[in-house]
Amino acid sequence: MINKVCLVSREMEGVAGAGGLKDVVRGLADALAEHGADVTVIIPGYGFIDKGKPLYDLEVPLRGEIHRIGVSALEIGSIKVRLLDSPYYSSKHDVYTYSEKDAPSTEDIGKGHHDVHEMNILLQASAVLSILKEDVPPDVIHGHDGHTGLLPLYMKKYSRTSNFFNHTGVLVTIHNAGTAYQQILGDIDHAVELTGFSENELSGGLLEKKVNPLLIAGVYGHVNTVSPGYSRELITGKDSFSGSLGNAYKGLGITLKGVYNGINPEFWSNGIPESPDGTSSFKEMLRSRISESLKENQIDNVSVTGMIPDPCVPWILFHGRLTPQKGLDSILELPADLEGFGGRFKLIVYGRGDNGIERRLNEKISMSPDWSFIKGYNPELTRMLIAASSFVLVPSEWEPCGQIDMIGQLMGALPIVKAVGGLKKIRHRYDGFKYASNNSRGLLENLHLALGWEWKKQRKVSLMRRHAETVIYGRRIWRKVLIRGYFPLYRKARRVIRHRP
Repeated sequence: MINKVCLVSREMEGVAGAGGLKDVVRGLADALAEHGADVTVIIPGYGFIDKGKPLYDLEVPLRGEIHRIGVSALEIGSIKVRLLDSPYYSSKHDVYTYSEKDAPSTEDIGKGHHDVHEMNILLQASAVLSILKEDVPPDVIHGHDGHTGLLPLYMKKYSRTSNFFNHTGVLVTIHNAGTAYQQILGDIDHAVELTGFSENELSGGLLEKKVNPLLIAGVYGHVNTVSPGYSRELITGKDSFSGSLGNAYKGLGITLKGVYNGINPEFWSNGIPESPDGTSSFKEMLRSRISESLKENQIDNVSVTGMIPDPCVPWILFHGRLTPQKGLDSILELPADLEGFGGRFKLIVYGRGDNGIERRLNEKISMSPDWSFIKGYNPELTRMLIAASSFVLVPSEWEPCGQIDMIGQLMGALPIVKAVGGLKKIRHRYDGFKYASNNSRGLLENLHLALGWEWKKQRKVSLMRRHAETVIYGRRIWRKVLIRGYFPLYRKARRVIRHRP
């Protein structure tokens, strides 16, 4: 039985979020709690978070010095949240990048934090020390992404004399194995100085003469990815964005199970009026509400560039981080006016990220009244926008799982995806639209196809929306993902406690 699980992450919906990881951590935690497990989530206490009830302090080594971390508590339903208080976190007003409030210079706005490695080290070391402080070993510690790859080493380091974690499995889920996301620590001398581990302890994670946390996670713990397709691409070396990580796993005989992320329908439908029949008139009603709220500046933390979206035409939505990985280049390369559909659609880009992409986007919007940019993030707006849209664009260069495509399927916004990684699960013209990764015109062609059907073949797209919703409830809700996907991995991680140096 899996009775107690601790999740370690840089973000979680309802507390702090930046990308799709926040939804995964919240959805998994909710499903665990619903199943009766005792679940704790440990995340940094960023400057934009209201701190919880103070619990205790920890002393954490960092670069050879002792750093004091305050731990406070929140509760979200039956989920226990532990916030780590440190100047490394409280000085930040965004999860991964500098904002206008905290950037050392204007050139740093939208770029990654200079002290990201220190932030990650404190997260992992403090998480393990916090679990020890509360004196109840979990069945599994489940870390998320390269920010948590060193968890197996910290478990060993802090329990050498107590055997506290003897029956605790450790699993690290790879949500993105792109080299820029692997949290590579540099050469071994730098990693030793930063972490305090010995060369011998870190040597198992050397990849191309640099210490790679995701390799350490696979060698001394267990790893998985968020889709079978992405696992295959990594292990076979077909994913050109992840360097040689997959080949290293394969050479060491490390298996890489792919488990699709799940969806929590109750969370996404919260605040959305119930649709009587799922017709386009219902979406138009939602679009009118959003347009009016945007016009009156009634939505916090967002700003609009371009014309307020017209509620009388279909909306096509991109929602996500504004980075090259997410396929923004292919969106920006679309013609400002779609031939045959001028004034008959609205393309909305919603999110925040790379300053260069934002500048190019603003230039594009100045060329066409059919485009709008909603900068920022608001959870209520996010749900309303997806439900109001006819289609969501997911033209990612690589995509480990895909979350927005599944949310779109749930809420009647059919996904238009590039067939990479986890996006391959979409079935073309059945529960969404899909084009080959080597088809340079695939996005444009499928936009024309989707809009044409939305205007002239409503019965066809309505049937596709019913198919998409059936897929979500049949395969993708978190309860089923937990039982079929993660519980077997948790049991394996407990059963096979790998050697930790």
